[in-house]
Amino acid sequence: MVKVKEVGRLPVDLPGGLAWNPGVVLREDVFAFQILPGSRGDYAVLYARGAVVALADNVRSFERDVDYSNITGSQIAGGVYFFGGGEVAQYNLWSPCSHPTELCVPWIGVYDGTLRVLKVPSGSCANMNLTGVAYDGKLYYAVGGGNYPPYGPDGLIHLTGVVVLDKYFRIRGYGLIDVVDTAGNRLGMYRSGPKIYSGGWIYTLAYDVERRGALYLERVRFRPSPDLCQRTPSMRPEYVSTVAEDFDGSAAPALADDLSAAYWDGRHVKWRDARVEAPATPYIRIASGRLVVAYNDGGEFRVESPVKYRSRGMGFVDWTGAAIVFEGFGRGSKIYYVDLEL
Repeated sequence: MVKVKEVGRLPVDLPGGLAWNPGVVLREDVFAFQILPGSRGDYAVLYARGAVVALADNVRSFERDVDYSNITGSQIAGGVYFFGGGEVAQYNLWSPCSHPTELCVPWIGVYDGTLRVLKVPSGSCANMNLTGVAYDGKLYYAVGGGNYPPYGPDGLIHLTGVVVLDKYFRIRGYGLIDVVDTAGNRLGMYRSGPKIYSGGWIYTLAYDVERRGALYLERVRFRPSPDLCQRTPSMRPEYVSTVAEDFDGSAAPALADDLSAAYWDGRHVKWRDARVEAPATPYIRIASGRLVVAYNDGGEFRVESPVKYRSRGMGFVDWTGAAIVFEGFGRGSKIYYVDLEL
């Protein structure tokens, strides 16, 4: 039985609507999400007990069609909630690796009962916008997302970055993953979903930038780089298997603990033997071992799995199996916490 609870109202007007990138529910009345403020642009937004701020650094106001910050990945690893992306920090560049033409630097939110925002002092939005976090029992491997080719025409490094954090969330190392695997596949890892640590390997999904629809399972053994500004990869992904030939990258896939993958083919979300209809770009989550599929369509938020739920407005689901639904984005609009009771 779905439980719905009003948890607050928006204290400000927000332009546009919800983006396809992931939102996270840290508490009933504390959550982060990304908006599309018009026809283009993005803001990562934190709602906390009635207050709204932009992440990683706050802004005076949310403007239409402004590209400011985003949330490209999230995952619960070792009982800790991670989420993050990048920020266009023109006047506050905290990473020396951000190319002068980009001015975009990575950040990671960490929640273990207390919310911390880590500004990663290396890498850029071209290679270190968070996708997922693998945990080996001692260290957290926060993995970014770079896409082939390894270097952009403006000199940006597209090799996928890895930042290693200890139990106190201090940075203990860096690594760079090549964008070509052992089978010669040219990979995309931006918005590639969660990571799993197993048997000394970090497992990840990656899509082929040249073969439309191809989605692979890859793995790497962590090897350090001096920092994420290096131009030589320290790890080469090992091709494990082809997961799909009909993958639609509009929706980020999800990698389960058993290394099975849930993904969208443009019409249905597929996971193991499940096939869930989703005519609009969905949010795909695996929570408590169950597939969660939801999407926004025509002013209505719809959950299709594991239960059916409909609500006017717009919303998102997260890795806890909860949803947040906005009545609207105008000041005073009601916000609801939805427990799908997994």
